[in-house]
This record gives sequence, structure tokens and C-alpha cells, in this order.
Amino acid sequence: MYWLQFGAGIIFRVIRITVSRKREAAWATENVSALESAYGARLREDARRNIINSYSIYVPMIVRAFSNLRGRKVSEGERERMLHYFICSTTFDDFTDRAELSQEELYNIAYMPESYIPKRIEEQVFLHAHSLLSQFVKQKAAYGEATRGLFQAQIDSAMQTDSSITDADLYRVTIGKGSYAVLLCSFYLDEEVSPAERQCWFYLGGIIQLTNDLFDIWKDLQAGVQTLPVRMRDAYAFHAFFMGMVNSLEAEINALDTSTERKQQFLLDMMAICSFGEFAISRLQAIQQGRPELPDFKDLPRKAFIVDMEKPSGIWHCMRFTWRRCVQWRKLHGSSKPLPV
Repeated sequence: MYWLQFGAGIIFRVIRITVSRKREAAWATENVSALESAYGARLREDARRNIINSYSIYVPMIVRAFSNLRGRKVSEGERERMLHYFICSTTFDDFTDRAELSQEELYNIAYMPESYIPKRIEEQVFLHAHSLLSQFVKQKAAYGEATRGLFQAQIDSAMQTDSSITDADLYRVTIGKGSYAVLLCSFYLDEEVSPAERQCWFYLGGIIQLTNDLFDIWKDLQAGVQTLPVRMRDAYAFHAFFMGMVNSLEAEINALDTSTERKQQFLLDMMAICSFGEFAISRLQAIQQGRPELPDFKDLPRKAFIVDMEKPSGIWHCMRFTWRRCVQWRKLHGSSKPLPV
């Protein structure tokens, strides 16, 4: 009975997210176009596309999940601030990854925006969005700590092109970049968040960054970029490492000051996101086939690294992972509530 209800709930969620993504993408496109018109120029197509794609993924899948904790929908103000955030994050990523600005210029545009003279529309819209977000944020000290953490991780990400980067530095850059990037979203909600909820954002960011790197192994191999998945030698050990992060996220969910029903709903949303990375690792475990180590990634064809989430096997794996985590949580916490639909 619960399995049927759970399956129906997942199908409903997928349909809802798909419809919502299209709606949010159209809304973001309209607003980005209006901003371009105001500045009399057009963003680079890849930057424009990344802003719209990131926004249209995060709002239906992540921001909505956190809003559901409060029993409400995502507000118009939150939608606007999230779009401004992805304008900032996308353009700043390009400033660093494409070496468009020097380290001094990066510092000035981030921390001395009032005196920075923009040369291109990307810099203009960054300053515009950065100013609006900074004015809104109420928890200034915590926000400053998060922005400094992300800034340093972004600067240090240049080390990932150096094959001599230590595993410790690679871990620090990877987790810092992902965790702080997602954590910043929490400051743009209508209400101030609790320390436990902030930790949920933080751990989720690290998991999302690892998942992105797992999906990008082939691309990073070709580009000579060092990531934790690229350096992976034992998929089983990496699975244990990844699940340790998932367990940390679940522990923070348990600490949330909300009803069991809302925790259970939130857990389902979070475990569905975690299932993508777990599925990618399971593909590498299949390649390793119980041997002590994975084969050299350079000897494997591109298709070995393709993680097709649209195949029935991928959908089934992710549903089963999410179901098991939710059932396990219900048993541990003695919940008699049905799994959320």
C-alpha cells in the first residue's frame, strides 16, 4: 500500500517539477531580457542560458522544499531574489573560471562594488543583483561569513587545474564551493532560518557539488580538471564517503523544529536529490565489479561515464533509494504517518 502511494507521489512530483520548471524558465527569461534591455546589451548566450537553467531547477526542487517546511509556497519576492542570486553566481563563476577578471578585480567587484567601474554587461548585472541582495539580507554577520567562504573557494578552484593539488585542498575547495553556494540561498528567504536549517542547506550544497562532479567526470578528464570523482580509485569507498554526507544531512533534518509530517515530506525531497549522486556512484561500482580498484579512467570510453537519469533503470534506482531511506527513517522515528504524496 505504502509503495503504491509512494510511487504515485513520486510520479506526481516529477510532473509538478517538470511543469514548474517550464513556467519558471519562461518567467526568468522574461526578467533577464528586461534587465538586458535596461542596460542596452545582451549577456553571452551560455551565461544567459546557465542563469535561466539554474534558477528553473533550484526554485521547483530546492527552494520549494524548504518553503514546504513552513507550510507555504515560494513567494514572489523569493523568486526575484533567487533569480538575482543566479545572476550573481553565474557571472562570478565566469569571472573566475574564464579568467575574465584578475584577483584584485574579483575582490573589488565583490567587496568594493560602489567604487568598481564595470566594463561589460556581465559586470553591470552582477553589481545590480549583488546590491539588491545585500540590501535585503538581515543576518549580516552569517551572510558575510558565507560570502567570504564562497569567494575563497572560487579563487582556490584555480588550483584544480594543477595535478599536484593535495586531496585535502581538493576536498576543501569542492565542499566549500558547493556548500557555500547553496547556503547563500537560505539568506534570500522571507524568514530568517534556524541554525539546523542552515546546516541542511550547507550539507545539501556539498552533495550537489559532488553529484555535479560525478556527472562531469569525462568532461573534467578531457579538460585536465582535478575533482574528487576524477581521483576516485575505489567506488565502494567513495560510496561510503558520499553516504556519510547524506547521513549528516539527515541528522540535521532530524534536528529541525517542525512537525514529523513536515520532516518526512522534506526528507523525501532531499533524498530524491541525493539519489542522483548515489546512482552515479553505483554505475562506477558496476565497473569496478568488486575488484580492489577501479580501472584507470583514461582507459574507459566516454559511454562508461554517462549517467542517464531518463532510462527506466535510473528512475527505478533513484525511487528505490529514496523509498528505502524514507522507510528507514519512519522505523527509526516510530512515525505512523503515511509516506508523503
